[in-house]
This record gives sequence, C-alpha cells and structure tokens, in this order.
Amino acid sequence: MIQQSERFTDHVALMSEQGKQNKDIAITMEKCSLSFGDVKVLNNVSLTIYKDEFLSILGPSGCGKSTLLRLMLGLLPPDKGGVISLDSTKESLGMVFQKPVLMPWMTALQNIEMPLNLGTEKKLNKKIRREKAENALQLVGLYDFKNHYPHQLSGGMQQRVAIARALAAEPTILLMDEPFGALDEFTREKLNFELLRLWESPDNGLSTVVMVTHSIQESVIMSDRIAMMSSRPAGVEEMIDVPLPRPREVGMEEHPGFFKTVKELRRKVKQQ
Repeated sequence: MIQQSERFTDHVALMSEQGKQNKDIAITMEKCSLSFGDVKVLNNVSLTIYKDEFLSILGPSGCGKSTLLRLMLGLLPPDKGGVISLDSTKESLGMVFQKPVLMPWMTALQNIEMPLNLGTEKKLNKKIRREKAENALQLVGLYDFKNHYPHQLSGGMQQRVAIARALAAEPTILLMDEPFGALDEFTREKLNFELLRLWESPDNGLSTVVMVTHSIQESVIMSDRIAMMSSRPAGVEEMIDVPLPRPREVGMEEHPGFFKTVKELRRKVKQQ
C-alpha cells in the first residue's frame, strides 16, 4: 500500500514536471566541458534554467561551481562542442561576486554609477546614470547612505551596494557567486530575504536568479530548484525541486518540505 507521504512526493514531482513544460527558458547549456591545461574542471554539463525561477548551484568545494557561472556570463568559453545560449535577445546578465569589490575612494552612489558608463556603444549621460544608481540604492534600502564610502559601511551594507550595482544595469538574469558567504549568520539570513524581496518585486525587470552557495539550508529556503554538482570534474549530478510555497517567509524552516529537502541534500553530500 502506498503511504500518504509517497503520494504527496509523487504529486509534487508530477506538478513540477508539468510546470516546467509550460515555462519559458532563460539559459541553456549543452554538453559544456572546460579544462585548464591538463586539468578538467567541468565535464559535459547540460542545464536548462527557466525564466522566473530561483536556481541554486550546490556542490563540493572546488568542484567548479563558480567556473560554471563564468561560462554563463561569457567570461570563459566552453571546450569545443559545448553550447551556451540565452533564449531571447531581450535577456541580459548581471553578476554579484562573493566580495563586494567596491572602489574605496568612491561613494556608494559613485561605485554604482561607474560600470554604467563602461562597455556600452552608446554611453549613458550623467543624469541617467545618476537616476539608475539612485533607484538601485532605493531598491536595496540604502538611499540614505548614497554618499558614504565603503569603509563607513558594514559588510552586509557593502554587499547590498554590490547587488545594487548589478541591478542598476537592469539585468533580467542575475548570477551570484556565494554572495553572502563572508557574512555572519544573522546578516546572511536578513540579506537572503531581502534578495528574495528584490527578485519578486515588480519595480525591476529581474526575472531569473542563479546563485552558487555552499549552504544547504540557504539553497533550500531560497530556491525553486537546486542543481547538485558532483566532485571534479564536475557535472550536474541531480536536479532537486524544492516543495516550499512562495513567497518565502521567516520561519519557513519549520515547513515539512524544508526538513525533507535538507535531509535529502545532506544524504547526497555524504555520498560524494
């Protein structure tokens, strides 16, 4: 006799699969490998990322998770035979790194403005740059600190400036490389929910977030799906759906789906 929990699991899996069939695709990676000399880092990675989803990438330290983001961003080309494509000419990418990398001699506002005038065929005028930077600071709740220098800001505030810098360019896809890994647990949890609020907000055009993390709990509380990577040379070992409702809220760690998914991920990590 099939137990109630098994029926629920099968139902979630079926609904998830049906949902994917109706979703638009943001990024496609097909048979992507990458080697640095004789060292093979990624092995035949195929991954489909959908619009309007939050995807976390989880795996052993040093397996190539950050390298995978750099492939998506176009900073590194895959080995011959690999294909990476954005599935719409309207898609644009933003990137947030583990460290804020702010210019210490610039204010928060100037740090956000600076990249808006780089790498574009038609450079933005000063007024438009200022408006975009100020709007981004409003989104992350730091408008009142726009004239502060990095040394005058806490670590969490500096990372929020880095997120604002990425959002100012109005990306539809945001790639994040362990953005909260250097923060204390209290600040990290606070920024987790602030990021979810930004992603869900109609005040920006952000559609898709792809985040590398080493935290199982963080990946579960934030994501729709989790890509579990294997040891190096890394591939996508498994895609795991997170059966938590949205919007995510403080205290959702008590949800049965949270406990179940965390337990499943821990078991998979031990098997690696």
